[in-house]
Parts: sequence; structure tokens; C-alpha cells
Amino acid sequence: SEAMATMKGTFKTGTLRGEKKLEKKKLEVPYGGKVGKPYYKFKKARNDKIGGAELKEQLKTWVDYGVIEADCAKALSDVCDNPEWLDLSEHYFVLLGATSAMGPLPLLLSLGANIIAIDIDRESAWSKIFEMVRNSPGTVTFPIKGDVPGGKSLKDLSDAELAKISGCNLLEDTPEIANWLCEICPEKNLTIGNYTYLDGALHVQLSLACDAIISKLADKRPDLAIAFLCTPTDTHTITKEAYEAIGAAEKVAPLWQKLSPMTESNLLKPVATEAGEEIYIVDGVAAAQGPNYILAKRLQHWRAIIERSKGHAISSNIAPSTATASVVHNAQFAAAYGGMHLFEPIEVMYQETSNAVMGALLIHDIRNTKAYSYPAFKLNNPLQLFEHGSFHGGVWRCAFKISSIGEMSAVAYYLKTYSLQISAGSAAFGAAVMWLFTGKAGL
Repeated sequence: SEAMATMKGTFKTGTLRGEKKLEKKKLEVPYGGKVGKPYYKFKKARNDKIGGAELKEQLKTWVDYGVIEADCAKALSDVCDNPEWLDLSEHYFVLLGATSAMGPLPLLLSLGANIIAIDIDRESAWSKIFEMVRNSPGTVTFPIKGDVPGGKSLKDLSDAELAKISGCNLLEDTPEIANWLCEICPEKNLTIGNYTYLDGALHVQLSLACDAIISKLADKRPDLAIAFLCTPTDTHTITKEAYEAIGAAEKVAPLWQKLSPMTESNLLKPVATEAGEEIYIVDGVAAAQGPNYILAKRLQHWRAIIERSKGHAISSNIAPSTATASVVHNAQFAAAYGGMHLFEPIEVMYQETSNAVMGALLIHDIRNTKAYSYPAFKLNNPLQLFEHGSFHGGVWRCAFKISSIGEMSAVAYYLKTYSLQISAGSAAFGAAVMWLFTGKAGL
């Protein structure tokens, strides 16, 4: 806190404008899957887009099956019905971790948004950002940490030259980033989103750095809106309808799931408030993700609650389990995701779908001033902020805790994927045993 208050350093500023013309848009979501089926069966259709009546029908299917909550479907339908919300040419978004796989950068640029990008001072990252901007109707404003080559001004630099000197380090340059952001576009209303991630303890450190930046910016800008992506693998308050759906799912779950020593009931006893109301809870915490992950997410929840109490709009919706390249690169996670559809109503999404729906929910939360994201929408408990607009992928309505189905999902996936090899191996083993005891080959 002392460093944030006393250090006065900042950065030079660069700006790039897209070369495409902003066209009228309608909400379209890339999705080619089907509830109750393994997501990987629809890989070829992952970029097929649905919109309008088809999208609304899919939203209804997701609600009915238990993949999303009803108010999430309502929010996405509202974006469908208000295409003018998709013109972001007058909106400014600060993206901490701009190139994050789960971040909204490509979507926002395609809608003409003005992006203030914070990302690592690495040439490859900024080359990617600049290429995206050039092929869009949006703009990007960014910090320049490095020295401008001798004899040149910023406007004379090529994109390749700019990429070598752009960016900053959230862990090392935290006060300077906050100072720079406080000076950028002072006459504009900003939305700042934290989309950062690192493995292990670095994730907590990164969350603390982003928290310090957001806190300082929120104090300086009373109209600041703040965005986070929540994870379904966390503890959340849920609606009574979701709670009852867990109980119903438990009654009809397959016997092999009920009798497994691995599965654990998702139905938790409600918590009674002093006013006599009941708050329903789901425990989605996955121990395999480690304590650092959940602590980093908790820091984000705390910041969201504090700043909403001060009058800031907060967009903090829950994203579904998503088959990003970094996740499915791990064979164990890939196998678990491959079998989770057997535990209804779990549905894993491809990254394209998750990016589209979460970006649309962000737009809804900013553009719809009557939404749950604004403090005027009253909550009985601050934690219920995260109860609204949830695209949890079925975690809130599954009969069993998400943390207890991973191993069984993986085993089911392996059995189905390698059934032929397992059968052949079993036959060969049987033949070998017969030969060992009888000296004759099996039939």
C-alpha cells in the first residue's frame, strides 16, 4: 500500500486504430454441441454460429437441462433483443491480462471497443494484440515501457518496432500501471476487467497486484465498472430452484454413480440468516486446483463486494468448464472433461462458446443499467452478487460435487475411448494364461 501511494512513475502511451469499418452486429454464439453428449464429438462444428431464434431456443434447452440459470438466459436474450448494445465504439475497457485465453479482447475489438491493454512486455504478446487490432474496427491504447529507437518518434514506428517496447509487468510495475491508468482517458467512463492467471502462488501474487490497481482506480474514478470471470469450481450461493434441482438429480442418478465410494452429494444444508431466510450453497471447490487458485478467486470476490458497496457496477458472472488448449493439454484433465457429460447436467464448452457468452454477459452487465450488476439492484446478501447470470455448465444442479466426479469421468472416458484395445488386451491375456497352464493356445 505504501508503494501504491508514494511511487510516482508511469509510462509513455501508444495508440493503434483498427482498419476495418464497424458494421451493425447481432449476437451470435459459436456452438455445435448437444446437451448430454461429449463435447469433443462436435469439434468440427465448434465454430458454427447460432443467433436470433435459434440461439434463444438453445438458451431454453440449456436452462431446461440445467446448464445455465434462467436469469443468465434472460441476460443473453436481452443482448439479442438490443443489438444497439453491440456498438461499443463509445466504450472503454481496461483489460488486465489482455491476451488471456478466456478474455474478451477479440469480441470487444470486433464491436469497435476502445481497449486499454495491459499485458506482459513481451514482443510476441504485443504482435498478437496489434494484429488483432488492425483486423478490427476497434482501437487499443497501451503502455510503452521500453525506449523509442534513436531518432524516431512513436508515430514513426512500425507495429513490429512498437511490439518490442510495449507492455509492462503486473508483478513488477504495479504502482506505475495504476498511475498510468489513472491518467488515461480521464473524461471517459471505464470498465476494468481482471483476466489474469498464473500457476501456483504466482496466481495469488498476480491477484493482489490487480487488486491494488483496481482499488486505486476505483477511488479515483467513481463511475468505474469492474469485471471478473468467476469459476464454477468455487463455493457460491445458489437459488432455491437450483438447490431443489440437485435433490431431484440425486434421486434419478444412475446406480453406478450413487454406489460409487468416490461420489459425494452436492446437496448441502441451507444456512439460516438472522432474518429467518435460507441461503442455499453449492461447494464446487476442486482440491486438485490447490489453495492458491481458490485464494486468488476469493480476493476477486472480496474486491467485487467492497466496490459494489461503494457504488460501482460489478460484472462477475460464472463461466463454464472450458476446454482451452492449456487445460486439455493435460491428459488427466482432458480425460475428465471427456467423461463429465455422464454426470447430468454437466456440459463442457469449447473456448469459442465460453468467450462469446461471457463477453455477451459483460456487455449486458454494462449496458443494462437495471441489471443485477448495478448497486440499485438490491441483494439480501452480498455473496448473492455471484448468484446471478451464472453459466456454470451444470455444476450447480448436478447430483454430485464436481470435485468428486473427476476420476470417474476420466475412467469412463478411457473405457469408451480405448474399449477395443482393452478387449484385445484382455483376450491376449486370457490366451496367455491358458497357454501357461495347458500348453495350448486359446480359441
